[in-house]
Amino acid sequence: MVALEKAGIPTVAFTAKHFVNDARATGKLLGLPELPLAVVPTTITNQTAEWLHEMVAAAIDQVEAGLTRQLDAGAASAGIGSQVETIGGDDLLDCQARLNDLFVEREWSDGMPLIPPTPQAVERMLAGTRLSPDTVVVRALQPGGGIATVEKIAINGVMAGCKPEHMPVLIAMVKAYEATGANGKTQAMSTGPNAPMVMVSGPVVQKLGFNYSTCVLGPGSPSRVNTVVGRALRLMLMNIGFAYAGSMDMDTLGTPCKYSFCVAENAERSPWAPWNVEKGFDKDTSTVSIALVYPGPDVYNHTAKTPEELMATLLTLTASYIGMASVGRWLYGGRKDPETKKNLPEQNVLLLAPTHGDIFKRAGWSRSDVSEYLYRKSRIAFGKLYSNAVNQAEALKKTRPELAWLLDQPETLVAIAESPECFQVFVSGGEVGRSQFHWGASEVPTVAIDE
Repeated sequence: MVALEKAGIPTVAFTAKHFVNDARATGKLLGLPELPLAVVPTTITNQTAEWLHEMVAAAIDQVEAGLTRQLDAGAASAGIGSQVETIGGDDLLDCQARLNDLFVEREWSDGMPLIPPTPQAVERMLAGTRLSPDTVVVRALQPGGGIATVEKIAINGVMAGCKPEHMPVLIAMVKAYEATGANGKTQAMSTGPNAPMVMVSGPVVQKLGFNYSTCVLGPGSPSRVNTVVGRALRLMLMNIGFAYAGSMDMDTLGTPCKYSFCVAENAERSPWAPWNVEKGFDKDTSTVSIALVYPGPDVYNHTAKTPEELMATLLTLTASYIGMASVGRWLYGGRKDPETKKNLPEQNVLLLAPTHGDIFKRAGWSRSDVSEYLYRKSRIAFGKLYSNAVNQAEALKKTRPELAWLLDQPETLVAIAESPECFQVFVSGGEVGRSQFHWGASEVPTVAIDE
């Protein structure tokens, strides 16, 4: 829409009142602060056709006004620059409290107490990397396209509670998020409760003290490094990427996973090669992966002795649940990069408990065997998926014309994902058979940590 306006083609967007701040913020960041809107009372979802006609009819005057206005395109914002402010108080604790109040007011906070990013603290943080403070790590961090410099990464790392030795991980983490591409932008602004899962593998796990066993996702002292590293990503997505709640992040209910979601590999208890090696890196090269996922359910099974028995529990989720946006999306075109048109498959992640991993080890199953089995068995009747899609018939005929016959055979079982690669398996956690399954919302890019 912004591109059309800049090309001189008038446009108007129908926008529910709830999304006006989001639309304005997006327009401002893209260089069109006066984005023409036709504001309607509510969203178009879950509404009757009659109600939608009434809303559109009532907004016609706004449409006409928007199409006939002369708009001035402004400059797109590159992000908030670093700045030094003086905060007074009765003592240092009072100063810290006032800083936190100020940052909450300015929406720079995740809602929990922050460590003050004083110039001295940031300087100590910067000592953890060989890169200069003004080095640009990511030129346009999603969703708002802010410039992620080493200094800005350090500032948010300090606020999250990170230490200088965490800087290489934070830098790699930002690169990994950038590699999620268009999905990184879409999911950061989504109305759904998806969150970036940070997956750490390699020698850095032991070196920095990441928790990879009991309570790997927290809370607790053993997960301190996981917690602060995961929290730093959320703060960076807000303060560099502009993913502010109610402005660009329009998550309907939200999820505590967005505060911090960092898991390390339990490589010593894995039945397979380490994750970093599986992803094409040397065993001595530490890596960070980012998976944009929905909060996952418990895969509880203490009795299975064979892979098939364990999979039967998992399939009660993957072969029956349609209330997830990514389930069956590939049938209707999936997600694509709007510029490159590259397909962006949504990869689900099975966080596999070591005890469950032992079952596959005894049976001689490879990691790819698990993915292949899940792909083949995770099938749902087309009619059920069809009932939960929007404009399904038209979308199917356009994007998958070879499958249009499914419209006449709704009982046909179809895969919930388009390939075995859409089921990733990451071993982590403590003993006892309780894994987790997370439906995907993106690819899972992996980058090396420059230690």
